[in-house]
Amino acid sequence: MNIYIVTEGKTEKIVFKYWIPMVNPSLSYIERLDELSINNFYIISGMGYPYYYEIIEGAIQDVNQLQFDRLVVSLDSEEMSKHEKYDEVNEFVSQKHCVSDIRIVVQHFCFEAWALGNRRIFRTNPSLPKLLEYKRFFNVKINDPELLPAKNDEGLNRSQLAEKYLCLAFNDRFRNLTYKKSTPQYLAHQTYLTQINSRLADTGHIASFGDFLKAFI
Repeated sequence: MNIYIVTEGKTEKIVFKYWIPMVNPSLSYIERLDELSINNFYIISGMGYPYYYEIIEGAIQDVNQLQFDRLVVSLDSEEMSKHEKYDEVNEFVSQKHCVSDIRIVVQHFCFEAWALGNRRIFRTNPSLPKLLEYKRFFNVKINDPELLPAKNDEGLNRSQLAEKYLCLAFNDRFRNLTYKKSTPQYLAHQTYLTQINSRLADTGHIASFGDFLKAFI
């Protein structure tokens, strides 16, 4: 099976090229379309809304011309519900002719919400005052990160809060590590993916992550 993937941004592209072979070891990453053979996956960044619709259209053209069996579109729901974003993307792709199977993965509400599913990155007693404040506001170690609300008193929407929350958790747990969208490599480790998998299996939290797993089986 060959799979063509359109991601929300560059962060997902960096992480997914490691996660996908962990989910399905038969798949191997290719950097360029001219490397396509058997059981490969190719990733292109959609560069965020609204640019990703142009990227999706180009991806469909590539899929129709080359030997891809599946197109996976993975995008954030942001301020929309999971179903609203799914319907929006589905309406767009349903108007296009695509010879392959299309899977829509809605990252609800952003990639960082999935990353917050790793319970082990949170110390029992955080030392950072801001992280303590966020823990009292909404404890993502106990509560579903996909339900994290906006923090209006700081002018943060829920995606912005999730990113800041994740960064603080890393700063609190690890002396020399932090989280940045441009350098998310620590999340690419097998242990991190295992913890997110465990959170989903144990609690049913970050349910949209389950759609990501299914897309590569």
